[in-house]
Amino acid sequence: MTFLEIVPSGDACGAEVRGIDLGDGLDEAAFTEIDAAFNEHSVIVLRNQSVTPEQHIDLSDRLGGIVPHTFSEFCHPDHPKIFRISNLLEDGKPLGYEKAGVTWHTDQSYIETPPRCTTMFALEVPEKGGKIFGDTLFASTATAYDALSSDMKVRLEGLKAIHQFAARKRRPGREKELSEAQKSKNPDVVHPVVRTHPFTGRKCIYVLEGECTGIVGLDDTEALPLIKELSDHVIRPEFIYRHKWQQGDLIIWDNCALQHRAENDYELPLRRHMHRTSVNGSKTF
Repeated sequence: MTFLEIVPSGDACGAEVRGIDLGDGLDEAAFTEIDAAFNEHSVIVLRNQSVTPEQHIDLSDRLGGIVPHTFSEFCHPDHPKIFRISNLLEDGKPLGYEKAGVTWHTDQSYIETPPRCTTMFALEVPEKGGKIFGDTLFASTATAYDALSSDMKVRLEGLKAIHQFAARKRRPGREKELSEAQKSKNPDVVHPVVRTHPFTGRKCIYVLEGECTGIVGLDDTEALPLIKELSDHVIRPEFIYRHKWQQGDLIIWDNCALQHRAENDYELPLRRHMHRTSVNGSKTF
């Protein structure tokens, strides 16, 4: 039997899971413990891992199965279920999606059934002179909801926000053009402004400025300031865990209970190369 140690970050979210080598396989008891730690802490870190693409896919399948990514041109050529985040070039062409996640967001909120979680494995991490660059910040939308006033909680009851895929292009750092095919495959969707977490039952703020273009039944003069107010509230410092990457980190983060952002504070010759999967979720409620 595998004995795991769960070490909370001390912040509003995040924990390190110690005592497991995914390369050696993952028995059912250990998987159950990891899954429970994930639901409790929203983002978990497994350090010093050495996993093959096949092992990465297997873990993602056990968590719920893999969601195909919209930007399929950046998927691994031999393992198309894996999406590559990278600033490296191969024959003069990008090896992966370089500017992923440089603004606050939750992954694929623009689809009807957003992913339960995202997994990311660090093959190369930007480093210079002993300093690591490219941190990822995670903000707890559940803790942020708990901190709202009673009046605001009442105000948000039953509200639904419009999430628009095409709005991504208008956000800072979104240089990539969206094709008409991508836009047509991703029409506007509506999700609750406050989601209920499907595993823990916690209430989570599920709106973000830039990708939410309105609130059903509200005029923009009321809806857009409310979206901004909630977006600014979620990313207050007391709700944030900052992850400093190490090569061999495998991270799993919750797309209901968190928003996240990658620091864009490096460029070549500093190298960043990651493998990522998105895991199936359930309809929002």
